[in-house]
Amino acid sequence: MAAMKDFPFACDPRLFSEEQYALVKRWGYWYQGLSSGTLQPISEEQKRFVDLVHGASPPKETHAEAWWRYLKRVKIEAEHGAAMHSSHQVDADTFYNRDMAKQVRKTMGGVNLREHKRG
Repeated sequence: MAAMKDFPFACDPRLFSEEQYALVKRWGYWYQGLSSGTLQPISEEQKRFVDLVHGASPPKETHAEAWWRYLKRVKIEAEHGAAMHSSHQVDADTFYNRDMAKQVRKTMGGVNLREHKRG
């Protein structure tokens, strides 16, 4: 029987500790099978893992915590992926650039000063 390759990490791994990343890469197929119901838990630890992973709050057990975080992150990236990876830099030749803003401030400053002296 051929050995399975590492589990494909489907979200940004920078948000995980090295230990969590390694656990998901190594045991991800098992985690996925157990949490989806494809594999039936055969030990008490596996049953506890399934219960913890489907809980609302982050579990404290190492394997369950790694998989819980992974599932939550995959869901977040699926829902908000485009917004999460977009660039927020403005091009230099936009409709209203920095030089234009300086000119407006200079002009308005002069107008305000003249009006203040008049008043």
